[in-house]
Amino acid sequence: MIVFFIPLILFIICTYLIRKLIPFLKKMSLVDYPSQRSNHSLLVPKGAGIVLVPLLVISAYGIFLIKDSFDKQWLIFFLSIIILYVISLLDDIKNLSAPVRLFTHFLCVAISVFALKEDISLFIQNNFATWLNFNLHLLFYVLSLILIVLWIWIINLFNFMDGMDGLTCVQVLTLSLTINILCLLELMNENFQFISLILISLFLAFYKFNKPSASVFLGDVGSIPIGYISGLFLIYSFLKNGPVIPVLIVFLYYFFDSTFTLILRLIRRKNIFEAHSDHFYQKILRAGQTHQQVLNKIIILLFFLFILSMTSIKYPMISIMLGITLTFGFLIFLKKQSKNE
Repeated sequence: MIVFFIPLILFIICTYLIRKLIPFLKKMSLVDYPSQRSNHSLLVPKGAGIVLVPLLVISAYGIFLIKDSFDKQWLIFFLSIIILYVISLLDDIKNLSAPVRLFTHFLCVAISVFALKEDISLFIQNNFATWLNFNLHLLFYVLSLILIVLWIWIINLFNFMDGMDGLTCVQVLTLSLTINILCLLELMNENFQFISLILISLFLAFYKFNKPSASVFLGDVGSIPIGYISGLFLIYSFLKNGPVIPVLIVFLYYFFDSTFTLILRLIRRKNIFEAHSDHFYQKILRAGQTHQQVLNKIIILLFFLFILSMTSIKYPMISIMLGITLTFGFLIFLKKQSKNE
């Protein structure tokens, strides 16, 4: 039972440490400066991940040891999180080049996918072994490459979207609540339940400082490792023939906003690695709506996506189709509102 008291303790510790961290971030000039691409008119410290990520790793590691559920896979996952944490902290401080960042993301994800090689092989055997004359070894490498690209994309989704007050918090809280319920239904590994509970406690604490008007952001040091963990949720559920659709549904807003924005920038021949303010939520903010107004709209969307995520356990296809339709309609709604303001 002691492991279920840890989230409460983490909430208190995280709240205290973030409160102490904010003045330090200002002193060290770890802040987002107002610019044409910024969503703020004032300096906002960035770097709450300096506190959140170590608390996550240390507490999860401790719980796994108590439950005797720590293995080589989780060792690789935790080491990857630590590497991403260190490189992302350096990026927040020194602005590392895009190739350096992407290489680090690729390295950590590739090693993590390698750690999942037995799960990938088993997935292929269970789903494709009856395909006559099909090269299963080739399929292994193709699927591994797809998972690497998807995982890197998820990592960067969280980096792209950590630009509006409260947005990352409500997304992570919705995802973590979904994971926790799936674990309670015994549809996912118990370790993910512990991680989801830890994330809920940490991001409830963080929300006190990140809600409109935000006094601090995660920074790359937080958004990149959290994106990695979120990608692990999705990929693990997929490989285990588990509840991948419920997890995917609560990702839909992040997927759609970032993916459509990237496609539009490619069509317009803009540099996709350059900081910008072309996301749907950014456009409606620039049109005059407040962070709280936009956040309220996204919370309503996430609430309905969460409901659809739960219904998808029994009715997967109709639920995900409704989720896609709802999210696509929401983006159209944001686009129209940004033009009408």
